[in-house]
Amino acid sequence: MSSLLARGGMAFLLAAGPAVPATQARAAAPALRRVAFACPGGQILVVAFDTADPGAPAVVEPPGGPAVTLPVLPHADGIRYGDTNHELRGRGRAVTWTEAGSPPVACAETQPGP
Repeated sequence: MSSLLARGGMAFLLAAGPAVPATQARAAAPALRRVAFACPGGQILVVAFDTADPGAPAVVEPPGGPAVTLPVLPHADGIRYGDTNHELRGRGRAVTWTEAGSPPVACAETQPGP
């Protein structure tokens, strides 16, 4: 019976794959940072950034609409994400959110994050 368990246990370990050190597993996981920005009229814009991968898209939760995933766009400094209908630009603790057909909205980080 114990040899059967030993073989079964070994099969489970082989099927599970090699062990990965905890530090390596943490490095592979996205380092998401959610930042809230205060916009005019008391509205809040929330953006989730992957701080471990500067080429990763950002997820923007605009005040009046559904969340939008935006790819990184070329920029000289700061941040810039966008698609054909949305753009998020920023530097420091300020961002400008633009949706097609609406004027740009300037917002500022509500609480500095780590």
